[in-house]
Amino acid sequence: MNINNLQDRLQILLLGKVISKDTFYLTLRAFQRLLKELRMKNLEQAEMLFTHLPSALERMKEGEELDLPVVEAMDEVKKSPYYLLAKQQVSLLEEEWGGTLPQQEKVFLYIHFINVISLNKGGNKA
Repeated sequence: MNINNLQDRLQILLLGKVISKDTFYLTLRAFQRLLKELRMKNLEQAEMLFTHLPSALERMKEGEELDLPVVEAMDEVKKSPYYLLAKQQVSLLEEEWGGTLPQQEKVFLYIHFINVISLNKGGNKA
């Protein structure tokens, strides 16, 4: 996935009024930050992350919540060598968004970020 692919996908969601302009731009900037962090021009298998992220932002605007992933899933997330980098990406997103994400959303975003980071750093080390 490259920035143009993501922009096209988000544009469809924006035109369909599924996401807001704020969500559109927050998601694009999150993608660009991750590209910069990983020093890449494309991200392999990033579709799940960048589908979940705008959906999560819109859910929070509506006050919807997800069920918390099982404890074992969170334990695995914390063991990943990419956990801190994933956590940093989510923190930057919160800072730009201007609020704190619910823990459930953070856990799912950590999982998605870790998967994308591990796949794009030359192997699944998560």
